Amino acid sequence: MKKMLMVLAATFICGAIVFTSCSSDDDNEPKKAEFAKAVVKYTVSSDASTLGLFKVDVCGTDADGKSFVETMSNPLYTKTVEIPVSKLPCTVELYTVTTPLEDKIATEDFDYNVQRRLDVMSFRSDNTPMHDIDHENGAPYYDNPAGTSLSEFAKKRNNHQKIVVYIDANGNLVNKTNGEN
Repeated sequence: MKKMLMVLAATFICGAIVFTSCSSDDDNEPKKAEFAKAVVKYTVSSDASTLGLFKVDVCGTDADGKSFVETMSNPLYTKTVEIPVSKLPCTVELYTVTTPLEDKIATEDFDYNVQRRLDVMSFRSDNTPMHDIDHENGAPYYDNPAGTSLSEFAKKRNNHQKIVVYIDANGNLVNKTNGEN
């Protein structure tokens, strides 16, 4: 009987070893990378003469899906925001608000230059990109004659188009600027 129990135990152990060493093919395949985050890059460019006459506020969406406003202090403004999956879906937007440094009438001709660019990308957990949208919209140089009211000019410039991109919970991006799809 003792011999039979030893044979039975040995058989059980061998069977367990063989059973655990055989795994399915699914265990050997690497896991498919899933959507992990969205990255938003804001770029606004201007020039020294524009920033000498106007305060330019950059308005966008932060990593929590809330609005932010930052004033340009240099002719090139950039900001990169990572939005985790837990904060999606959300809509990100970019626009600028121009305010004259002094409410006066321009005594000489002046140029105005503010250009905006919004780059939105979604990434998998292995950092491979899934989707991207880059949208540029700006006010190229405007030549303005002497006698122009800076405050009236700023009101006109502030009616520019917002750049808007919707990011869904799966990392899909939809350009919502002016109803674009």
